[in-house]
Amino acid sequence: MENPDRIAIEPAPVTLVRNLWIGPTSSVEQNDLSYGSSSWPITLIHQILVRCSALRSLALVNLYQGVWYRLAGVIPSGLQSLCLGPVHGKVDWRYLPCAPNLREFVTMDTYMMDEEIQQIVLSPSIRRIRRLYSHGDRVSLAFDQLECVEKATALEKLEIVCCEETEEQAAAILDEVSKSYQYDPARVALIPTSHIREGRYDPISVLFDDWLDLTAG
Repeated sequence: MENPDRIAIEPAPVTLVRNLWIGPTSSVEQNDLSYGSSSWPITLIHQILVRCSALRSLALVNLYQGVWYRLAGVIPSGLQSLCLGPVHGKVDWRYLPCAPNLREFVTMDTYMMDEEIQQIVLSPSIRRIRRLYSHGDRVSLAFDQLECVEKATALEKLEIVCCEETEEQAAAILDEVSKSYQYDPARVALIPTSHIREGRYDPISVLFDDWLDLTAG
């Protein structure tokens, strides 16, 4: 790679990128990258992912589920952490280039088929799955698929994150919903939190804070 002054730069800066978040970092201030927006530069993102060969952590937020398939095939094979949501296209572990190395999978407000969950939890590389829901009335989506986790071998933790106006409200919902299910508390963690940031409803900001904590570790 060369800069505008024709001075060679080695290695190319793009090969040094380890963590990459694409999309808004707040539900309040989404700019042009709202869900389903035609402003998403899919071709450019495709080119970026092809070049970021050393990427370890990737977040694609507000990406319309209908275009996910255009990017799934070019996700760097060495990726260890993938974050998707809210709502995303089908995650077919069999054809995901990073599947052999992926250790963490984080989603927000997603419905996934049992087949998808089973593929993920049976992966020999996966260690943590974190499913975040911006409202308590959606956490049952994760609880309904707890049976899929029972056959997991390498998976260390499934985290179900429930967001409500207050952490106390979220905890009460998790406690009530969990009474109808059987699960191993050593493997399944129930995490209550608030979706309020600076006095406003902002679940994407909660997801972003989570991601920052993950990449800082």
